[in-house]
This record gives sequence, C-alpha cells and structure tokens, in this order.
Amino acid sequence: MLTAERFSQLSINDQVTTALSNGQELLERIFVNNIIKLYLLDGFYVEIWYQQITNRITRVGVVNIEDVLHLYESQINITDLFR
Repeated sequence: MLTAERFSQLSINDQVTTALSNGQELLERIFVNNIIKLYLLDGFYVEIWYQQITNRITRVGVVNIEDVLHLYESQINITDLFR
C-alpha cells in the first residue's frame, strides 16, 4: 500500500502515472487556466493540475481532508446519507 509520504517522494511523472492508473477520480474544479482533478489513492487525496493554455500537467500534490472539504464543498452532496 502506497502512503502519502512515499507518493510525495516520487517524480512528477510517476505521481501522474500512479494517480491515473490506481486512483479513483472523484471531482474536478477550475482555477484560473487550470483544470484540477481530485483523486482518491490508497486512502489519501491527490490533485493533478492541468494547464489548458500550455496543454501540460503543471502540479501534482497530496491534499489533506480539510482542504478537500474546503475546496470542493460546493460539489459534495451528502443528502443520500439522510434517507
């Protein structure tokens, strides 16, 4: 099982490959010229930043749960939990 710490030590190419092949895509958001996709990978969250203008991935990083809740709160729907 991969940890967030070990994931952070990988090269950006290996991070992207690992997240795309083993992660579960959850949500996405747009920030300036970036499409940011959120993945769940082995119990931790990863964001991949894709810059549309340059057609490149510019950032990959582990995101803590507090940031996930803050950044994606408008997309999180928990109404099914109350049925």
